[in-house]
Amino acid sequence: MELPIAFEARMKRLLGTDYDAFYVSLTEEGAVKGLRVNAAKLDEESFRLASPFPLTEIPYVKGGFIVSEEDTAGKHPYHHAGAYYMQDPGAMATAAALPAELLARERLRVLDLCSAPGGKTTQIAARIAKGGGILLSNEYNAARSRILAGNVERMGLSNVLVTNLDTGVLAELYPMEFDLVVCDAPCSGEGMFRKNDRAILEWSESNVAMCASRQREILGNGAACVSAGGYLLYSTCTYAVEENEAVVSDFLKEHPDFSLVPVRDAVIAVTADGVTEGFSPDMAMTRRFYPHVSRGEGQFVALLYRDPAAPSPRRRGKSSAIGGGFALPSVGDLAIAEQFLMETLGHTLPAIGFRGGMLLSIPAWAETPLSSVPIGTVALGAAIGELRKGRLVPHHHFFMAFGAEMMSRAVFDPTDPQVALYLAGEEISVPESCKGYTAVMLRVGNAEITLGGGKASGGRLKNYYPKGLRVR
Repeated sequence: MELPIAFEARMKRLLGTDYDAFYVSLTEEGAVKGLRVNAAKLDEESFRLASPFPLTEIPYVKGGFIVSEEDTAGKHPYHHAGAYYMQDPGAMATAAALPAELLARERLRVLDLCSAPGGKTTQIAARIAKGGGILLSNEYNAARSRILAGNVERMGLSNVLVTNLDTGVLAELYPMEFDLVVCDAPCSGEGMFRKNDRAILEWSESNVAMCASRQREILGNGAACVSAGGYLLYSTCTYAVEENEAVVSDFLKEHPDFSLVPVRDAVIAVTADGVTEGFSPDMAMTRRFYPHVSRGEGQFVALLYRDPAAPSPRRRGKSSAIGGGFALPSVGDLAIAEQFLMETLGHTLPAIGFRGGMLLSIPAWAETPLSSVPIGTVALGAAIGELRKGRLVPHHHFFMAFGAEMMSRAVFDPTDPQVALYLAGEEISVPESCKGYTAVMLRVGNAEITLGGGKASGGRLKNYYPKGLRVR
């Protein structure tokens, strides 16, 4: 690996006597591969007992593990079933840095500003779901926003609203309405040098400066959405002071109602203090992940807290961005949905929405400040299914989110040949007891998680696994 000369010179100044250890880790050791167990589907211990590959526990992330064979883990049926999310250990630590009592709060409202591909969104959404928490997950790039929505679907989450908006629009729509705003800002990617050769080729000092300017704008927009007494989490995957401590320092000067606060002790134990030279001593509370200090790629994390006495903004009229094409279903469509739910789950769902022929299970948005759904919405809650000639055909997201509750389920070991056939889109054999819409489940030790679904009759299952996901 040949590092940019200007990057090397800066890191030597920054690290001093630690530079040699940093250089060896960066240039001679391979990138660390990690996975995080999906708390929405599975408990950590069940996966640990059933894991088909060796695991090394990450001490600062509950359910986080280092794996030696990323390709194997990424292609295993457990991955397709959303048992885990492949994620760098440093990236996992961003959400792990948050106060435990914050994520345990009832009805927590979270905004993830720059979300794709979805690691932090799915990590936080799974943690807050049981307490009725909701998460608005935004990605400005349209193609990446669809990848984000796909990962939310694979992980079986139903408490997420995915949008494709400029962060400035979100600042106008939701002033001071979130308990937590996560800003994992686009950056120069220095922390990914070991993982991505392209990051080295695209690096330049001018790109660092451009990223820093953009980060200031995004962080300011995110701050507008933080409630009084709420938290703002800023992170990057770069080492550049210009994109890290300098951005936070300038932000604090412009936003006196925010202050730096410590992250969790477990994260402090495996990271270096932020740079204080030229900045306030408080900047030591920010955290830096270096490959020679902790196993993982480069990461910077800063946790900020907003004064509970911060004045509320003057409310504006509704923005033209409100709408999104969502509506309540008609009485007839609602009856079709409820009949389908009673036949498949044995119960109905608290709130059902309608958009473009698709019925949706949505969180109780009307009971939160997120009762307004913006036009740039890509996905909301969990898609139940599409109405076709007076009947409802279930969507893959329905199986992934509610499969474990379905009355008809076919359960397989991950090595069963029927699983490979299912993932390839083929019709498969199921127990004769399976009737009608049926969830296809995988055993994970003593647990069972959903891989997908289909329609069963006479011991055979018509495959509903999406064509775009099939593995041949």
